[in-house]
Amino acid sequence: MGACSGWRVEGRAHVPATGGLIVASNHVSFWDPPLVGTAVGRELHFLAKEELFRNPVFGSLIRAFNAIPIRRGVADLSGLTRAMDVLRAGHALILFPEGSRMRDGRLHRARPGVGMLAAGTDARILPCFISGSDRPREWLLRRARLHVRIGVARTWQELAGPDAGLEPGRSLYQSISDGVMREIAALQAAGTPSATPGAGDPRTHTS
Repeated sequence: MGACSGWRVEGRAHVPATGGLIVASNHVSFWDPPLVGTAVGRELHFLAKEELFRNPVFGSLIRAFNAIPIRRGVADLSGLTRAMDVLRAGHALILFPEGSRMRDGRLHRARPGVGMLAAGTDARILPCFISGSDRPREWLLRRARLHVRIGVARTWQELAGPDAGLEPGRSLYQSISDGVMREIAALQAAGTPSATPGAGDPRTHTS
C-alpha cells in the first residue's frame, strides 16, 4: 500500500506484539480505521455505530473486520462490555478519544471513554497521529503525503499522572483521556517544528 500511495509510517517498532492494547488516534477521515490499522500491523477491533449494522450487506462486511456495534449518545453497556472482553482477551482495539471525526483537523478534548476502558482492563494505550487521510484523492495520486506517527505504549497510570486519584470514576477516566490527547498532541508537534507554542494542544480547542 505504501508504494502506491506514498505514505509514511513512523514508530512501528513501538507497537507491542501481544497483550491487550488500545490504539488511540486522532480522527479526521472515514479512512482512518483501516489506515491506522495497517500502519500498526496488528489485527484490530473497532467500535462502529449501531446504525451501520442495519444494512445486511454492509453490516456483515464490517463484522468480518471485527466491528463491534455500539449505540451513540447513550451508555451502551453491551457494546462497552464486548470492547472490554476484546481487550481482556489480549487483542487490540482502535479508539478515537475525541469521539467522532473532527472536520477542522484540530485536536479536541477527549471524552472519558478511552480512560474508562483502559482503567477497566489494564490495557496499555498506544497513541497515534494521522495526517493527510482527509485528502484521499491527493495521497492516492501521490500529490500529498499520508503520514502516521506512532508513539510509545503507556499504562493508564502513566497517562493519568501522579496527581490523579485512583478511585474509579469520571474524574479519573477524564484524566487518563486527557493524558492520551497530550501524547497525540506531542506526536503532532513532532512533525511540525515550526509550530507556535500551544499549537495542537487539545486544551486549546475544546469541542
